[in-house]
Amino acid sequence: MSDLSVVETLAKVKWFSPYKGFGFVSVEGIAEDIFLHFSVFEASRLPSLGNGDIILCQISHTEKGFQVTAIKEIVQANKYVVDEGNEKIVNATLKWFNSTKGFGFAQLSTGEDVFIHSNLLKKRSISNLEPNQQLTLKIRYTNLGYEAVDIAVNPATSGYSTESAN
Repeated sequence: MSDLSVVETLAKVKWFSPYKGFGFVSVEGIAEDIFLHFSVFEASRLPSLGNGDIILCQISHTEKGFQVTAIKEIVQANKYVVDEGNEKIVNATLKWFNSTKGFGFAQLSTGEDVFIHSNLLKKRSISNLEPNQQLTLKIRYTNLGYEAVDIAVNPATSGYSTESAN
């Protein structure tokens, strides 16, 4: 592969941490781990990237080794529901939401985070969310943590009765 500057290939995410700003993928036929910088993930405009996901990406070989230079799409996500059919209605406080990235996080009273995707806002015709805003969420637990499957921005008029997420 050293004679090619950029190659499009399938890769498996070994691990990726947006908080650390990088991660690594593996590609069949390349013995070393391939570096994935946060800026490449951010440029892909994907809402998330999980360990074990299979991605279609471009890689190149530099003097520092192999690096992912672009992510085209997630071909197969490794997310799965841990507790099938056990969705809960909870109150939460919005930590942050970035409409450009298409996702954000709310926090439960237990301190646990809940992933919120922009599709939920579109589904409920919600134009914007603000930090510290009180939300009523229908959540489920996946191998990647809690995720919201429905949202109401006014807990008092949501029509939901809430329970603890524990």
